[in-house]
Amino acid sequence: MLDARAKAAYRRQLDALGAELAEAEAWSDEGRAARAREEIEMVTEQLAAAVGLGGRDRDAASATERARSAVTQNIRSAIRRLERELPRLGAYLTQRVKTGTICTYLPDPERPVVWTL
Repeated sequence: MLDARAKAAYRRQLDALGAELAEAEAWSDEGRAARAREEIEMVTEQLAAAVGLGGRDRDAASATERARSAVTQNIRSAIRRLERELPRLGAYLTQRVKTGTICTYLPDPERPVVWTL
């Protein structure tokens, strides 16, 4: 996350780099132009990491939210892999496994599961 002053400084830096790039291109200075492009790309990546769509600030995710998201992604990925090998099981688990703040497995009450080893 960036505060308003840091974002403004990055934007001023981008403006200056844009002017430098234009001047380097006008003078056919390829080395200087290449350096300006690299710097523009680095600054743009840093801004993109801190700013969401429309220039709105991204919220810093809490450790709990990051963990919840990682668990959800891993469970869904595992179910997709299962679905490729065992389509019926994958479809069943897609319907019966719920993720969120609490992850749950809700068996079909009309078809009790018999676990075997």
